[in-house]
Amino acid sequence: MYFYDSTHEANFTKMLKAWPQGNKDPEYRVACYVVAHPEIFNKATRKEWEFIFDNWMEQEDFSSGIKLLVDMGLHLYGGGQHSFNVLDGIATWDTGNYQVFTQACEIRKGWA
Repeated sequence: MYFYDSTHEANFTKMLKAWPQGNKDPEYRVACYVVAHPEIFNKATRKEWEFIFDNWMEQEDFSSGIKLLVDMGLHLYGGGQHSFNVLDGIATWDTGNYQVFTQACEIRKGWA
Protein backbone atom coordinates (compact mmCIF):
# COMPACT_ATOMS: atom_id res chain seq x y z
CA MET A 1 0.00 0.00 0.00
CA TYR A 2 1.28 3.47 -0.87
CA PHE A 3 1.81 6.08 1.84
CA TYR A 4 2.97 9.65 1.25
CA ASP A 5 5.61 9.09 3.92
CA SER A 6 6.16 7.14 7.14
CA THR A 7 4.09 9.65 9.11
CA HIS A 8 1.14 8.97 6.81
CA GLU A 9 1.46 5.26 7.53
CA ALA A 10 1.68 5.80 11.30
CA ASN A 11 -1.31 8.16 11.21
CA PHE A 12 -3.29 5.59 9.23
CA THR A 13 -2.72 3.04 11.99
CA LYS A 14 -3.95 5.61 14.54
CA MET A 15 -7.03 6.35 12.42
CA LEU A 16 -7.89 2.66 12.16
CA LYS A 17 -7.69 2.37 15.95
CA ALA A 18 -10.02 5.35 16.32
CA TRP A 19 -12.35 4.13 13.54
CA PRO A 20 -12.09 0.32 13.64
CA GLN A 21 -14.84 -0.08 11.05
CA GLY A 22 -12.13 0.98 8.60
CA ASN A 23 -10.60 -2.48 8.96
CA LYS A 24 -13.57 -4.02 7.11
CA ASP A 25 -15.49 -1.22 5.38
CA PRO A 26 -13.76 0.37 2.34
CA GLU A 27 -15.78 3.57 2.79
CA TYR A 28 -14.36 4.11 6.28
CA ARG A 29 -10.95 2.78 5.28
CA VAL A 30 -10.57 5.39 2.53
CA ALA A 31 -11.65 8.12 4.92
CA CYS A 32 -9.04 6.98 7.45
CA TYR A 33 -6.41 6.87 4.71
CA VAL A 34 -7.10 10.39 3.46
CA VAL A 35 -7.38 11.98 6.91
CA ALA A 36 -4.12 10.23 7.89
CA HIS A 37 -2.22 12.32 5.31
CA PRO A 38 0.36 14.34 7.30
CA GLU A 39 -0.92 17.70 6.07
CA ILE A 40 -4.49 16.80 7.08
CA PHE A 41 -4.10 14.63 10.17
CA ASN A 42 -2.86 17.22 12.67
CA LYS A 43 -5.61 19.67 11.74
CA ALA A 44 -8.30 17.00 11.70
CA THR A 45 -7.37 15.51 15.07
CA ARG A 46 -6.87 18.61 17.21
CA LYS A 47 -9.99 17.51 19.05
CA GLU A 48 -12.43 14.61 18.86
CA TRP A 49 -15.19 14.83 16.29
CA GLU A 50 -18.34 12.79 15.92
CA PHE A 51 -17.56 11.95 12.29
CA ILE A 52 -14.34 11.37 10.35
CA PHE A 53 -15.12 14.32 8.10
CA ASP A 54 -16.53 17.00 10.38
CA ASN A 55 -16.34 20.74 11.09
CA TRP A 56 -12.54 20.68 11.08
CA MET A 57 -12.74 20.88 7.27
CA GLU A 58 -14.26 24.36 7.36
CA GLN A 59 -12.16 25.56 10.28
CA GLU A 60 -8.76 24.91 8.72
CA ASP A 61 -6.80 26.59 6.00
CA PHE A 62 -5.47 24.04 3.51
CA SER A 63 -3.43 24.53 0.37
CA SER A 64 -5.40 23.99 -2.83
CA GLY A 65 -3.86 20.54 -3.37
CA ILE A 66 -4.62 19.36 0.15
CA LYS A 67 -8.15 20.81 -0.04
CA LEU A 68 -8.61 18.71 -3.19
CA LEU A 69 -7.49 15.61 -1.26
CA VAL A 70 -10.04 16.40 1.45
CA ASP A 71 -12.73 16.88 -1.21
CA MET A 72 -11.71 13.61 -2.87
CA GLY A 73 -11.83 11.80 0.47
CA LEU A 74 -15.29 13.14 1.19
CA HIS A 75 -16.43 12.19 -2.31
CA LEU A 76 -15.20 8.60 -1.94
CA TYR A 77 -16.44 8.32 1.64
CA GLY A 78 -19.88 9.72 0.97
CA GLY A 79 -20.67 7.76 -2.14
CA GLY A 80 -20.06 10.62 -4.54
CA GLN A 81 -22.37 13.12 -2.84
CA HIS A 82 -19.61 15.67 -2.18
CA SER A 83 -18.37 17.79 -5.07
CA PHE A 84 -14.91 16.90 -6.35
CA ASN A 85 -13.20 17.82 -9.62
CA VAL A 86 -10.70 15.13 -10.55
CA LEU A 87 -9.18 17.27 -13.31
CA ASP A 88 -8.30 20.00 -10.80
CA GLY A 89 -6.57 17.35 -8.69
CA ILE A 90 -4.62 15.94 -11.61
CA ALA A 91 -3.48 19.43 -12.58
CA THR A 92 -2.52 20.37 -9.00
CA TRP A 93 -1.07 17.37 -7.18
CA ASP A 94 2.59 16.47 -7.08
CA THR A 95 3.55 12.86 -7.78
CA GLY A 96 3.16 11.79 -4.15
CA ASN A 97 -0.31 13.25 -3.72
CA TYR A 98 -1.39 11.88 -7.09
CA GLN A 99 -0.34 8.45 -5.82
CA VAL A 100 -2.40 9.10 -2.66
CA PHE A 101 -5.36 9.72 -4.99
CA THR A 102 -4.84 6.48 -6.93
CA GLN A 103 -4.34 4.50 -3.70
CA ALA A 104 -7.53 6.01 -2.27
CA CYS A 105 -9.44 4.84 -5.34
CA GLU A 106 -8.05 1.33 -4.90
CA ILE A 107 -8.99 1.34 -1.22
CA ARG A 108 -12.55 2.42 -2.00
CA LYS A 109 -12.74 -0.28 -4.67
CA GLY A 110 -11.83 -2.80 -1.98
CA TRP A 111 -8.44 -3.67 -3.47
CA ALA A 112 -6.32 -2.44 -0.56
